[in-house]
Amino acid sequence: MTAPNTPRICRRGARGIALAVMLALWAPGASADPNPNPAHGVLGHWLAHEGDSSILELYLEGDALAGRILQVTSAEGDVLQPVCEHCPGDLEGRPITGLRFLWGLRLQDGRWVGGHVIDLRDGLTQGTIANAEIAPRGDTLVLHAYLGVRALGQTRIWTRPAPVSSRAAAVP
Repeated sequence: MTAPNTPRICRRGARGIALAVMLALWAPGASADPNPNPAHGVLGHWLAHEGDSSILELYLEGDALAGRILQVTSAEGDVLQPVCEHCPGDLEGRPITGLRFLWGLRLQDGRWVGGHVIDLRDGLTQGTIANAEIAPRGDTLVLHAYLGVRALGQTRIWTRPAPVSSRAAAVP
């Protein structure tokens, strides 16, 4: 008599275990990372296109977001070594590669705000320090830089660079 009921008990036990697992996975606050950090989505390497292309690195200085230039390449793919000719103070004449160009951004409502960026492009605006904010949008970052009036600022979009293996495969 107990043999016919055994499969039923096992099925009920299996259902209970499956239900417990599903509830544990769907429970509020349950995640793979017990201390999720919203900064992790913006940290790392990004690609900026301004005629030439730059590989940027975003990193944390304490709890503030900062960035430096890792590499500048021409449209033809040649690695360039530009110098900041019009940068203020001790930055004047320094190589742009390795230069910290972004600093002081604080996370607020999903955006990084309240920081500063230095314009490293050749021309009359090179060396200008502006207010900066960064907003993640999908797999891109939107940098908005402005002097005084936010609405009159400029916006740049950064993307993630292709993985190293993809870039190596693209070289003939």
